Amino acid sequence: AALSGDYDVIYYADLDRDSCQLIQSRPDLPAHLGALIDGSYTKTMRFLVDNYILPEYQERMAALCDPAAILERFAQGPDFSVRYQVRPNDQGQEYFELHMADVSLSAAEHVTVYGIRCVDEAVNAERIQRQLLQDALAQAKKASSAKTDFLSKVSHDIRTPMNAIIGMTAIAEAHLDDPARVRDALGKISTSSRYLLGLINDVLDMSKIESGAITLNEEAFNLSDLLNNLLTMVQPQIRQGGHHLDVRIQDIQHEDVLGDSLRIQQAFVNIMSNAVKYTPDGGTISLAVRELPTRTHKLAGYEFTFRDNGIGMSQEYLKHIFEPFSRAEDVRVSRIQGTGLGMTITQNIVGQMGGSIRVESEEGKGSTFVVTIFLKLQDAQELDASELADLPVLVVDDDQDACDSVCELLHQIGMRGEGCTSGREAVERVRQAEDGPDPFYAVILDWRMPEMDGVETAKAIRRAVGSDLPVIILSAYDWSDVEPEARAAGVNAFLSKPVFRSGLIRQFKAIRADGGPAAGPAPQDQLREFQDSRYDGVRVLLVEDNDLNREIAREILEMAGLEVDEAENGKVAVDKVIAGESGLYRMIFMDIQMPVMSGYDAAMAIRSLGRPDSLSVPIVAMTANAFVEDVQAAKAAGMNEHLAKPIDFDKLSAILKKYLN
Repeated sequence: AALSGDYDVIYYADLDRDSCQLIQSRPDLPAHLGALIDGSYTKTMRFLVDNYILPEYQERMAALCDPAAILERFAQGPDFSVRYQVRPNDQGQEYFELHMADVSLSAAEHVTVYGIRCVDEAVNAERIQRQLLQDALAQAKKASSAKTDFLSKVSHDIRTPMNAIIGMTAIAEAHLDDPARVRDALGKISTSSRYLLGLINDVLDMSKIESGAITLNEEAFNLSDLLNNLLTMVQPQIRQGGHHLDVRIQDIQHEDVLGDSLRIQQAFVNIMSNAVKYTPDGGTISLAVRELPTRTHKLAGYEFTFRDNGIGMSQEYLKHIFEPFSRAEDVRVSRIQGTGLGMTITQNIVGQMGGSIRVESEEGKGSTFVVTIFLKLQDAQELDASELADLPVLVVDDDQDACDSVCELLHQIGMRGEGCTSGREAVERVRQAEDGPDPFYAVILDWRMPEMDGVETAKAIRRAVGSDLPVIILSAYDWSDVEPEARAAGVNAFLSKPVFRSGLIRQFKAIRADGGPAAGPAPQDQLREFQDSRYDGVRVLLVEDNDLNREIAREILEMAGLEVDEAENGKVAVDKVIAGESGLYRMIFMDIQMPVMSGYDAAMAIRSLGRPDSLSVPIVAMTANAFVEDVQAAKAAGMNEHLAKPIDFDKLSAILKKYLN
């Protein structure tokens, strides 16, 4: 009765006499349970083996038909179990377990009780658990292999901005006598450095990437600047592969937005870099941008479409493209360096912004990535273009759609845009207009055109009408690639693709204000703005253990007129504050990781001195610890601000203005 609670059927067998008795049997059991053949143990067991048990289990169960074999098992222990599978039955049960126990009262007898029960649930649970373990093992092996290979692959993503930094440094050194070229190169170096810093942050903080917990900033930026910086980043790769780049915009009404421009640029560089990598030399890569309608005047939607005619991807791989470390199993891909993290990072960034990313691809035909994001609008004033009203401009581009797009922008700002698709036609149109009552105010020439490119067309225009007509080169490529030849041909200025309305307005307003076109794209000049903010006579304390970093920081601070005292660790910094008169230091710049005393401990020690100035002096963490948790730790230690290395001049300038003005 006790055993019946655990077993469907129970037998009592005397192995010496080969007798068997059915003790307990539940109703509605499968046919093989509860059988008893002539009261014989061996016959009953043989009936079970021959008629119901699947072949793969028969050998194991046949051994139990021999009483001597059972006694050998009992010699090893008082009981044992055997699991087996039967042929399908009406009850749907498949797996059973037979459990035998030696119940002999003396060595002279050999008596056993055995029970049989269904173990389908246990078998299924074990099967599921085993599958989970196998899957986990496979995933662990895959992750281990991918991460082991990570350092060898990460070089490409790092080399992209490094290529721009090294290349622009060489250009700056080669043009030291040309301040405009040097400033332009330094601006691009700054852009590439900021992107490289963001990439390093992501690579080092893998847990943040894999969980998608990327913190976004909200800052003012311009879409035109964002796209120009993006193209600057990828142009070295495009030139190296001899690719054709096509960039165009459609119906952009709002350029000044709020968002994390660095993260957006990071996502777009990932997509563009992949397009370049996986498109054979001489292929075509395009970027199209359009503004989407929204129901609120405070928000704008933007759709960015990246398209290439490269090697494409299989439909199977598209299911895994956003998984960390994933790369297509393709011999053409295996030879190309990459981390396998780019698309994971990109999806996380776009998702954090509430946007979406859609991928379409076909092997041998290329890929298309469509990214949709929504950004807050700045309260920006519209540029006044009234002085440009009704001025005629000739647009020359062999791509009819691109030509029409620029003409439409000119119409939107009140100018009269006329288009043509060849250099020869452009020269003839300029000559005819010059002889008529309404000559063109300026000519915009695409750089790369068949038969006559932009430079050749500019030369022909100069021969036809002289040097008074402003000629502007339009290109998605870097101005430095064509500038010497273009200047010699009489080109006055350069416009980057994609062309935005604000860029056109500024360019033509510069022509009217200066009597001639602007000399090229305005470089970023954070340093000059920083130097213009003067804090002469203001004493600050710089705490930094690394000699080179301390020298760099001191030079930067002294550019703004600050008087800088130095301390090589936190303990020295605290001693200087104690020894100095109250209010000696108007600000303290504190490194974090230092010997003797860390920046956190030093800040807390200064705050605990009890002097009014020690409680009020602004303490700024100036450190390479640049993640969100590092900012929080600095605030918890009593610091007012966090300034990540390398130093951002805009942020440093804002901190100085906040606390010293």
